Amino acid sequence: MTRLITIFAAAAAVLLLGVAPAQAHSMLIGSTPAADATVASSPDGIELEFNQPINTAFATVTLTDSSGTQRGSSEAIVDAERVRLAIPEPLTAGEYTVGYRVVSADGHPITGSYAFTVTAAAGQTPTSEAQEASPSSGAAEPETTEAQVAPEDSQSSGSSIPLLLGFAVLGVLVIAGGTWAAMRAFRKS
Repeated sequence: MTRLITIFAAAAAVLLLGVAPAQAHSMLIGSTPAADATVASSPDGIELEFNQPINTAFATVTLTDSSGTQRGSSEAIVDAERVRLAIPEPLTAGEYTVGYRVVSADGHPITGSYAFTVTAAAGQTPTSEAQEASPSSGAAEPETTEAQVAPEDSQSSGSSIPLLLGFAVLGVLVIAGGTWAAMRAFRKS
């Protein structure tokens, strides 16, 4: 009987310890222009930074204007944790949405979107009124500042922690049931 309890405890420990490494998830940690930023002039590209390297084969970034027209390059450039989308033609004044779907090197898909606003029309210099309205206008440094994207905008496609925890609990219950059945059969014989 002591042997069965030892086997049960060892199996439970192995199952529970196996869940810990799966808790690290990939996520967007910064972007240029930042989420909800107001920039004085058209950026020459969009840059997204993730907390883990991105798989170069599975990186899609789109830029759309308020009418839903896609702007920017059709191909994202991946460099480890950074993904860049070139904007070959200057953007006009208005609101733009950046959408992304990438897969980290460890296989976790990451999807999300955020918006930013351009205040000056393409080819125009920003007016002093637009510069006063936006703290990031007029200086190149604030446009390149990375900002944390709001959690509701950046989502990993489902969390594997509850699933793994469920399997661990199920495994413990199966082992406990097997131990109980073995002990019961041992007592009868």
